[in-house]
Amino acid sequence: MSIMIDHIIRIIRTESHPVRWLLFLFIGFSACSEKVSEPAPEVPFAFSKPEHFPEPVYNFDQNPVTKAGFELGRKLFYEPKLSIDNSVSCGSCHQQSAGFTQHGHSVSHGIFNRLGSRNSPPVMNLAWSRFFMWDGGIFHLDFLPIAPITNPVEMGEDIKNVVGKLQSDARYPELFRRAFGTSDITSARMYQALSQFMLMCISADSPYDRWRLGKDTLSKDALLGLSLFQEHCSSCH
Repeated sequence: MSIMIDHIIRIIRTESHPVRWLLFLFIGFSACSEKVSEPAPEVPFAFSKPEHFPEPVYNFDQNPVTKAGFELGRKLFYEPKLSIDNSVSCGSCHQQSAGFTQHGHSVSHGIFNRLGSRNSPPVMNLAWSRFFMWDGGIFHLDFLPIAPITNPVEMGEDIKNVVGKLQSDARYPELFRRAFGTSDITSARMYQALSQFMLMCISADSPYDRWRLGKDTLSKDALLGLSLFQEHCSSCH
């Protein structure tokens, strides 16, 4: 805009009186229309419970969610170095576009295209879960990554090897320092960072959620489905 105005000023010096007035008016309106951009206010980054959800069961006092911890966990979630051949990440089977499951497959695929026995469970609302995996065999979210990383079908790696890979990667010491105050990379901090990412994957704005909050309505079919679900399914789900 400043370049345009400089050009107009040069024209003003050579034009007749009426044209000069028009050009001056144009400059005035142009100057008024320019907005001064202000930096966006810093938004606090923390876990926030949806108002219609119960209290979470995860102990945030032992692992509070921070922006740096979340970002590290997200990077680890999509890090193929967690697998033995550096080809499979958590995000390979928990695809965000498919509700964090593996779309298009009846069972999930791991390293060397090995087939699992089930499809990946979704990674959402885990702050309210006491048991994990389809059979509930893991009782703490921080321990959850151990199973897929060491499973010979899924990622087939050894935890010690994974930590060594991260230590050898020049990017990770600084990311761990930002998240935990030290550049020392340990398996426990890796698990905590992954938990921070997964804890922030919350599904709380579906049509059902909006209906629960009185912000939207459900169709007759949806209400009928809800009634059938509550009558026949809700005891387990």
